[in-house]
Amino acid sequence: MKRTIFALFTLVLAGCSYPNSSVKTVDSRPAIAIANASPTAVLLVNGVQIGPAAAYDGVKAKLQLDRGTHKVTIQDMGRVVYETTVYLGDEVTKTITVP
Repeated sequence: MKRTIFALFTLVLAGCSYPNSSVKTVDSRPAIAIANASPTAVLLVNGVQIGPAAAYDGVKAKLQLDRGTHKVTIQDMGRVVYETTVYLGDEVTKTITVP
């Protein structure tokens, strides 16, 4: 009898635990990747300096931007190496290859 009561108590206690749930938010913004950039090249988007262009190679990281048209400029040692205007739609990754 004591074993039965202990077993029932254990089952009731196990049923009182909180459920585990997790929520993941997926970032669906478009992104750009810069291929073939030199280690000293700097990335500018819409005139704002972002950082080293080689850091956003598409393997290590991509630069997520808002949807729309963006002016992408790559400078190396103070001179413009590549400049283009890109339109980014939903969940698109645009790879820009530096010549």
